[in-house]
Amino acid sequence: MQKKTQKWTVTAIIVIISISLLGSSFVAMFSPSDDPSPEAQRQEALEREYLERQERVQELTKSVEENPGNIETQIELADAYFDKSRVTGQLNYDEYEEDLQKAVELYQGVLNEQEDNDIMLKLATAAFLLGDTELADNTYIELLAAEPQNVDALYGHGLLLFYNKQEYQQAEEKWQEALKITTDEQMKTRLEEMIQVVQGVPKATEQEKQEEN
Repeated sequence: MQKKTQKWTVTAIIVIISISLLGSSFVAMFSPSDDPSPEAQRQEALEREYLERQERVQELTKSVEENPGNIETQIELADAYFDKSRVTGQLNYDEYEEDLQKAVELYQGVLNEQEDNDIMLKLATAAFLLGDTELADNTYIELLAAEPQNVDALYGHGLLLFYNKQEYQQAEEKWQEALKITTDEQMKTRLEEMIQVVQGVPKATEQEKQEEN
């Protein structure tokens, strides 16, 4: 398994995870519209958002340098890098990876200081998007051991198992478990859609994967 997620899949995976974990405003950029903006306008909007995200990162970096012991500011900076990656993923792949790597390192630093399941979920998601399958997998496993009914973790781990590890049966098990306990109708719909996708994977593909292992 390659460490880095292939470039052509980055946008698709960002959108899938964004739907449940990052909010609808970013996802709307990829959604069909009755009145689509010209490509030049879309690019201009992306570049404008990039500058805003970059400015936020710079401000928080300065704050962390001035007060390195402030955990909350470290979390804000990690989140800022994570948010920035949502834009750089569409503009500059190298910078996208750098942003996610910074977020991962900052989240890890926070977790070295305190236990926090929300930060673990962010770490797992950032590592997944970065293509660090081992770190993401281990973090999801640790989080679900502590909080087995965390729907977002079950959903995200299922995505990792499906896209990065091609472990389709295990992915479906995560989504089926999440489907049993979620009370969110939008999440329920997404889970049902992913279950339908994984059930459409030919059985031979799953068998071939098992034989490789």
